[in-house]
Amino acid sequence: MKPHCLFFLTYFLISSAFASDPVCKNVVERGGSIQIQMNTFSSGECFLSVRNYKAQNLIYRDYMFTKGGDFMVFNSFGQGSNSEDTGAREFYLFPRKTVIPQYKWNVETRQLEVTSVAGNVFYFDYETADVVTISNASVKVASEISRNNRGGVEITNYKGLLLDAGFTKGRAPTEVLSASSVLTDEKGKTCKIKNSEVFAKTSDGDVYFKHSDKAFASLLKSRCPQLTFTP
Repeated sequence: MKPHCLFFLTYFLISSAFASDPVCKNVVERGGSIQIQMNTFSSGECFLSVRNYKAQNLIYRDYMFTKGGDFMVFNSFGQGSNSEDTGAREFYLFPRKTVIPQYKWNVETRQLEVTSVAGNVFYFDYETADVVTISNASVKVASEISRNNRGGVEITNYKGLLLDAGFTKGRAPTEVLSASSVLTDEKGKTCKIKNSEVFAKTSDGDVYFKHSDKAFASLLKSRCPQLTFTP
């Protein structure tokens, strides 16, 4: 092969490697009390979950990030039925900037760093397996796992657009298309929107956010003109 052809082939391969999207790996890893799993749903959507694998008596809180921008806080309150002894709180963070959630173990700080598709880094403590800080936002996490604290996680001061779907027992809040979610922009202005306006279900019953960021911004101009959102 001629030298200049070899040069261009090498350049193409290197450029392609840097330009390629991150891959949704099928992995399970542990560090401290944390177990993470990355995989895909039957729909093909990539997810990353964080849980405390040392939790006992089915009393625990775990977290899930998805390609669609969902950040779910799941609570298990004991060994009863799913309808009474589980609950979930869901947040969606916009704008979405990356393709899939990604993670990194930081041994020096003893934290797991998960980057959401909105580009925010969620820092999880090795021992508690709970989120302790979020970049470009404030977070408050209750130490108690309780039916009465809406999942135990509150996100405020988010430097973007935050959709809070609330908390429900026995299922994900966004499954209830007749319910509403609250949007809050970085200036603290809010707007309530019907779940059916932004979420839809597949034939298998899986819920997904049905708009691109650009289409979502267009919808908000008429539905919630007081909000600031730039995709």
